[in-house]
Amino acid sequence: MVAIRKKPLKLLWLEALMRRLLKDDVEFHYYQEQYRRLDAGFAGEQKVDHVWHELIYPNTFFVLHNLCLMNTAQHLHQIDTLFICPHFMLVVEIKNIHGRLEFNQHTHQCTRTRVDGTVEGFPNALTQTERHMGFLKNLITSYSLPVEGAVVIANPSTIIVNSTSTLPIFHASGLHKYLQSLFKKHPKKLMDNQLTQLVHLLLSKQIIPQIHTSIAPSRFRHGVLCPKCTYQNNMYFHRGIWECSFCHYRSIEIFAEAMLDYRLLISHSITNKQLRAFFRINSNDAATRLLRKFQFPYTGTYKNRVYHLPENLLEHMKNFFDGGFA
Repeated sequence: MVAIRKKPLKLLWLEALMRRLLKDDVEFHYYQEQYRRLDAGFAGEQKVDHVWHELIYPNTFFVLHNLCLMNTAQHLHQIDTLFICPHFMLVVEIKNIHGRLEFNQHTHQCTRTRVDGTVEGFPNALTQTERHMGFLKNLITSYSLPVEGAVVIANPSTIIVNSTSTLPIFHASGLHKYLQSLFKKHPKKLMDNQLTQLVHLLLSKQIIPQIHTSIAPSRFRHGVLCPKCTYQNNMYFHRGIWECSFCHYRSIEIFAEAMLDYRLLISHSITNKQLRAFFRINSNDAATRLLRKFQFPYTGTYKNRVYHLPENLLEHMKNFFDGGFA
């Protein structure tokens, strides 16, 4: 079973932030660089994911992505990909960095040299992988399953130097060959029921990392933003339809994306008054119809009702679009 990789919460949050944060905000470029790096990392992980779908292996195996676990010290282990088969478990740390990568075993540092000669430092993927491996070994002591690790480079143009490490570092194209070497290295096998129990154990300990950064709503662009104008212009609400004031693009569904922005950046709950203020809806009745249309769970009486936005907000709202708005 190969799991489908989903965008991490931090990337979804940064995407919403890039749509909403005012361009002259003092922290705009800081968050823009965070978004650029995380988006590139996710793209690299998706490149490597294609390799798993081409894997031919006769026994049961599992490929888990973005596995987030917490150790006894309450520190997170965010594992890019974990391959689990009856022979072994493989921790895969994926890096999508171009240029010339050098891993220094003495300083535990990774440096990237660009084409123009600029040198930058990065967290050492080898140290990260070894940390995850040590944690998993302690976690699965009741299972006789070896834990291996590897750093996989997603960008085919990257040059790897000084890779004389106890852990292998190679391009994504070498992943299949490395897996074959591990199958030969570890001939013993777990029973299928033990393997399934182990996977259930890991998934039961999976947690969703939270975004702790709080930004004042006054720093955001309000309203429903037009995707056809690359979110530069506002849309206005009239007779159940959102229409762009600049290009006149019309949509009902765009409201779901705007509501997700609100949930990610502002709050997991909303009132009629807050809906009208943030999305620039003049009519109290129109706002009430919108909130009722999507059947959000709520607390409170009619006048002080608070609507709670579900975690699967986009999927929840999609169920109500076909019929339009009352």
